[in-house]
Amino acid sequence: MQAPGQTTDNEKELLLKIAEGDELAFGKIFNSYYPTLLNFVSRIDQNNENADEAIQETFIRVWISRDKLPEINNFRAWLFTIASREAIALIRKNLLKKKASEIFIRDQPILSSDTPADITQAAELRRLIEQAIAYMPAARRRIYLMSREDGLKPAEIASKLDLSVSTVKNSLVTALHDIRKFLALHGQMMTPLFLALLVY
Repeated sequence: MQAPGQTTDNEKELLLKIAEGDELAFGKIFNSYYPTLLNFVSRIDQNNENADEAIQETFIRVWISRDKLPEINNFRAWLFTIASREAIALIRKNLLKKKASEIFIRDQPILSSDTPADITQAAELRRLIEQAIAYMPAARRRIYLMSREDGLKPAEIASKLDLSVSTVKNSLVTALHDIRKFLALHGQMMTPLFLALLVY
């Protein structure tokens, strides 16, 4: 007499075929267990996408370990054990991602000018950037200001000035290099605030 939960003869036959690499037999086992596994995993993680991913990972494990299938007496219990572990691992992974994201957001510098120190720093950077722009050759300065102040794209600037797009792009790159170099000479570092001011 078959013990409760013990693998049936028909299932054993399918598992033996899977052990030999039979993908059709694997598909039958997958389709047979998917609905009950989904119900089981959903009790652990109610997010449908996570539950589905856990089941997919479970069957990947089954396929990878298919050489062990002939030795398993209670396939259902073995399968559900793997599924529960995958679901829990996925929950932990998502929690770690969430925590890492929260830490990243928390540690980001705040780009604001609410404090006197922020106001002073912003004013100094703007002054230095304006000086750097003033020292540029006239053509480069004009291209840079058309991009930053007028909000024109390189193709639009090229059309207005009768230049090639590559010439405009090279001028913009050189202009940014000039500004970075000028700021470095005055002891200013590349900061998020500095980047924000470059596109004012």
